[in-house]
Amino acid sequence: MPPFLDTLPARLGRRAVALVALAALPSPLLVLGAAQQAGAQRRIVGGSTASTADHPWMVALSSRKQFGSAHSGQFCGGALVTGTKVVTAAHCFYDESTGRRTDRPGLRVVLGRDDLRGTAGREVAVTNVWIDPDYSFAANTRDVAVLTLAEAQPERPVIELVGPGESEPYAEGTPATVFGWGDTRGDGSYSPVLRQVTVPIVSDAVCGHAYPAGGDTAYDARTMVCAGEERGGKDACQGDSGGPLVVAGRLAGLVSWGTGCAEAAHPGVYTRVAAVAESVRSVL
Repeated sequence: MPPFLDTLPARLGRRAVALVALAALPSPLLVLGAAQQAGAQRRIVGGSTASTADHPWMVALSSRKQFGSAHSGQFCGGALVTGTKVVTAAHCFYDESTGRRTDRPGLRVVLGRDDLRGTAGREVAVTNVWIDPDYSFAANTRDVAVLTLAEAQPERPVIELVGPGESEPYAEGTPATVFGWGDTRGDGSYSPVLRQVTVPIVSDAVCGHAYPAGGDTAYDARTMVCAGEERGGKDACQGDSGGPLVVAGRLAGLVSWGTGCAEAAHPGVYTRVAAVAESVRSVL
């Protein structure tokens, strides 16, 4: 989830990455750290390129002052839900190595830019970052944040949230599509262009078995939902944090965490938007 070094062990696999200066990197493609361990499959397979023309609510979060110009300074994804508000993951604003809230200097939301190497679209400043007051960095629960844009985007289409208490979008086997500019091969090869992959919703029972209580991080069906192929091979990865999981045209989840990327029997874990929708709507 980009210009950061992931310092979490693979078992915790949070899909954001920890601070490192871009100047220290050998190329615009970003590298992974200790979380990438031998034998771990950290890639998105079977995905395809996507376009903000088709998904105009898809945005990138940028901190170019901190990370330089490579990849537009992108470090997370998000979704435009009103003309002035973007929904993303809370952990995008935490330091992975310390678990503490951290600044993102020069924070911008990038709209209408498919290829992050270019200058298409707009970069809009952020005036406020709201994080769910019940968010837990340690447990990954209620992993949601809302950004307020300095300039309204009245002409840009937005995406609707799944409503409080809704369960139908989370039925086992329901197709869900996740978007992002994250790692595609597990070697720091972040995609410069927007990509998407469709994965089925996984039942709470199966996800609970994959991430049981007592493990490094446990699945909590009250605030999380899983999606992925049983055999692996399709998933979000580092650099995709905060990006939307879309079901039937609505925002159902946010990329949050998981063991590795695209591993068999370890589906991706997403913030369950229905569980946080009321809290989010209170600040829209």
